[in-house]
Amino acid sequence: MAQRPIVRISREPARLNRIKGQRARFPKAISWGEQAKRHDAKFDEIEDGVARILNGADLSTSPDEVTPDRALVFEIIGPLSNVAKFVAAARRAGFEWLGEDFDDDSNDEEEEEEADEPSPDSGQSMLYVTMPTIRGLQKVLSLWKQYSTNQAKPGADDGEWWPLFGYLSDVRTWSAKDRVDPTLSRYVDRMMRKFPDRPIRLELDLWFRSDPSLRAAAREYVVGLMSLVGGTVLDFVTIPEILYQAALVELPNEQALRLGSFQGPLSTADRIMRVRPQSLYSSEAEDAAFSVLDHHEPQSAPDTRHPVVALLDGYPVENHSLLRNRLRVSEVDVHAVDVPVSRRRHGTAMASLIVHGDLGDDTVPIDRILQVVPILGAPQNLAEECTPQDRLPLGLVYRAVMTLVEGSNGVEPVAENVVVINHSICDREAPFGQRATYWAKLLDHLSHRFRLLFIVSAGNNSEPFAVDAYADCNALETADPVQRQIALLDALNRSRGSRIMLSPAETLNGLTVGAVHGDSSAGTPAGLVDPFDTISGVTNLASSVGLGLNRAVKPDFVELGGRQLIRSEDDSSFVSAWAIEHPDVGQLTAAPGVGVSQNLVRRSTGTSNAAALTTRTATRLVDVLENLFAESNERWLEAKTRAVVLKALLAHGCTWGGAGDILYQLYAGGALRKKEAISSVLGFGRPDHSRIFTALGSRVTLLADDIISPDSLHEYRIPIPRAMVNNREVRRVVVTLAWSSPIDPITRRYRGVRLEVVDGDGKRDFWKGVKRTLSPDGRAARRGTLQHLVFEGKNLVRPGSLGDIFLGVQAMAEMTPFAAAEVPYGLAVTLEMGQPVRTDLFTDVEARVRAKRVDIAQRVPTRVRT
Repeated sequence: MAQRPIVRISREPARLNRIKGQRARFPKAISWGEQAKRHDAKFDEIEDGVARILNGADLSTSPDEVTPDRALVFEIIGPLSNVAKFVAAARRAGFEWLGEDFDDDSNDEEEEEEADEPSPDSGQSMLYVTMPTIRGLQKVLSLWKQYSTNQAKPGADDGEWWPLFGYLSDVRTWSAKDRVDPTLSRYVDRMMRKFPDRPIRLELDLWFRSDPSLRAAAREYVVGLMSLVGGTVLDFVTIPEILYQAALVELPNEQALRLGSFQGPLSTADRIMRVRPQSLYSSEAEDAAFSVLDHHEPQSAPDTRHPVVALLDGYPVENHSLLRNRLRVSEVDVHAVDVPVSRRRHGTAMASLIVHGDLGDDTVPIDRILQVVPILGAPQNLAEECTPQDRLPLGLVYRAVMTLVEGSNGVEPVAENVVVINHSICDREAPFGQRATYWAKLLDHLSHRFRLLFIVSAGNNSEPFAVDAYADCNALETADPVQRQIALLDALNRSRGSRIMLSPAETLNGLTVGAVHGDSSAGTPAGLVDPFDTISGVTNLASSVGLGLNRAVKPDFVELGGRQLIRSEDDSSFVSAWAIEHPDVGQLTAAPGVGVSQNLVRRSTGTSNAAALTTRTATRLVDVLENLFAESNERWLEAKTRAVVLKALLAHGCTWGGAGDILYQLYAGGALRKKEAISSVLGFGRPDHSRIFTALGSRVTLLADDIISPDSLHEYRIPIPRAMVNNREVRRVVVTLAWSSPIDPITRRYRGVRLEVVDGDGKRDFWKGVKRTLSPDGRAARRGTLQHLVFEGKNLVRPGSLGDIFLGVQAMAEMTPFAAAEVPYGLAVTLEMGQPVRTDLFTDVEARVRAKRVDIAQRVPTRVRT
C-alpha cells in the first residue's frame, strides 16, 4: 500500500491558449426604419419629460448636476457584443450605470442540438438600466434622431449606441411593477395573520450610486420617506464591493398593504430599486423537543493550532460535554446575553456535526479548534432562533467575515488563518430566481478576495406537495415501499418549481450542499412512514433543488442530511404530503440542556446538517493538504490556491450512483432534460471521501494547482499506467477542476472568468480507454466554477498506446474588464483499476510523474492579504 493517497504534480511550460472557445451567437438586429416606427413615440415622451424638468432649471452652471433621479431602462432582444464599451460610452454621455437584468426564456432542449437563428423579440431579454443626467438624456435623444433617420453611424463612443438601438425592444422608466417584489403581497398577508398587532418589516434595495455623496443623500431620502409614511429605519448597510445599499424598515400595515396594488409613496419612490420581504433565517421551533440524555467525555485540552474553519451560525453551548475545549467564540453582533443557553440549538448542532459527525456513527472527533461567530439570536417573543430581526443579514455576514480575516476598526483579525466557513443559514423569504441575490454576491466576492471556501446549505422546504398516485392517505401509507418511493420521487419532481434552493445557495464560488436521506438511526416509529430506503442515495423530502446561475449545476453535491418521515392528508382527489422530523429519527448531535446539565443530545435533519458534515470533511482534508504542500517546502495556508484545491478534493469523489440510475429511468424527456433534472437534485452526486483519504495500490490521485489568466492554456500530461494497457479490465478516470472567479455584480454574465478542462483538440475525449458515465450534461457543468467528469471503460488498449493523457486547463474572460484577471484553480485527477493488479499502479504513476516534474519548491510562497 502506498504511503499517501495523493501526489502533487506540476504543469508543462505555459503557453497562450491554442484551443478556440465557442463563438457567441447573437440575433439579427432590427432595421432602423422598423425601429423608428416602434420607438419614436417613446423617445418623444422622454423629450417631453426633459422639457418639463427643465422648466425653470438653470443649466448654465452645472448641467450634470441636474438629474430626473429616475432609472431609465433599455430593454433589448439580445446581448450586446461588447457591454464594457457601451457602459463606458454611456457613462461619458452622462448615464450612471446601475445594472443589467435579464429574463431567461431559453428552451431547455435547444442546447442538445444547434438552435436556429433567434428571431427578433424572442429569446433572452436584457434590461440595461441607467440613472441619466439631463445632459445625458439630451445626448441620447440626439443620437436616436440620427439613428432613426438613417444617418451615418458616428465614430468613437457615440457609435456604441447603434447596436443598442438595433436590438432595442423597449425604452421606459423603472416602474412600480419593477420596484415591488412579486412575492411581497403574500408576505404581507402572512405577517399580518401571524402578528396582527405589529408593523411590517421590509427591505429597501437602493440604486447604488458611485458618488459617496449621492449614497449619503439616499440614506437621508429613506429617513425622510419613512417620516412621510409613519415608518422607521431599523438598519442601513452599504457594501460598495458588491454595489449594495439597503435599508431595513418598519412600515405601518396600511402602507404595506398599499404596495400590493403598486400604490403609496414607496411604490413610486424613484431612488428605491426594489421593495421586498425582510431577509430572515429562522430555525424550526419544534426542534426544542428533540433531546435525550447522554454522556461524553470532553477534550482534555484545547488544540493549540490556529483555527482554519469557522462557523457562522447560532450561539453554541460552549460548555457542553461534547464541545468543551473545542470551540472559540468571537462576538460581533450577537452576544451571549442575547441567546439563553436553553435555546442555543442550531449553532450547537452544527458545531457538534463539524467536530464529531453523526454521534450515532461513533466517529473520531476533529482535534482542531472550531472558530465560531454567532449571527443568530433568540428573541423573547419567538420560539425559534433567527437572524436578529432589527438587522440586515448581509451586514451581519459581512462584519463577521471581516472580523475573522481582516479585522475592523483598527482591531487585528481574530482568525486570519480561516479558510473554510460553514454557512448553514439561508433567506427563507428568497428562493433563487435566475438572478444572483446580494447575499450570494457577498459570499462570491469575499471568497475570491480572501481565498475562502464557503460551504452553504441548499435550504429546506417542508411545504406540502401533491401525490396524485394515491386516492387517499391510507393508500399511500399501505403501499408497497418500492412503488411508494417511485411515486414520491415522481411527485417531488413535478413540484420542483415550488422547492427551489434558498438564497444564497446560488453562490458561484462556494460549495452548495443538498441532503441525502440517511443517518445513524434505525427503524421507523409506529404509525409513521419512512418514504425512502437508505441504500439508493436519494435526497430527503425537504432538500431544495436547483439549478443555479445561468442554469449551472446546483447544488454542487449532496451529503447525508438525516431521514425525514412523511405526513399526509387527503385533499379531494389526491394526497397532500410533506416532510416531518421525529425525535427518534435523524442525525444525533449535541443539544442545549437545562441549568448545569450540559450533556444532552438530539436528532435533527436537513441541508444544514449536510453542509456541516461537508465542513467536517474539509477540516480533515486540511491536514492532508498541509502535509502535501510541506513536501514541496510550501505552506498550504499561504497559497493563493488554498481554497480551490480543497474545493476540488471535496467534490472529487462524487458520482450519481444508484440514485442517478433511478431518477434517469423515472424522469421524462430526452437525455439532456433528464440529466438537467437529476443535476438539480443531486448536483454532481454524493462524494465518497474515502477515495481521497485511503491509499490503494490500484488507485492514484494527482493534484495540480496554479494561477491562470484569460487566453492561457496550462497543459498537464498524465502517464497512462502500464496496468491499464493490453487488458479489458474495468478502469476509471476522474477529473475535477475547481476555481474561484471574480464577479461583476451588475451584469447577467456575473462570472468574470471561465475555465475549461479540455483535451488536445479542445474537447473532452481524453483517452480512448474510457468513456463518460451518467453524469451532468457537459454544457451545464461549464457554467459554474466546478467541473467534474467521471470516465469508465474496459476498451482494449494495445501495448503501443502506452503514453500520456493530455489535460489542458483553458481560461477565457467572460467580460473585457477581466481580461487580465488572475484566477486560482485546483485540478484533481484519479486513475483507478476496478480489480487488484499485479503492478502497483500508484507506484508506477508516481515514479513517472516525479521523474519529469518541475520542482514545485521553485515557486515563491506568497502571503496574500487584501
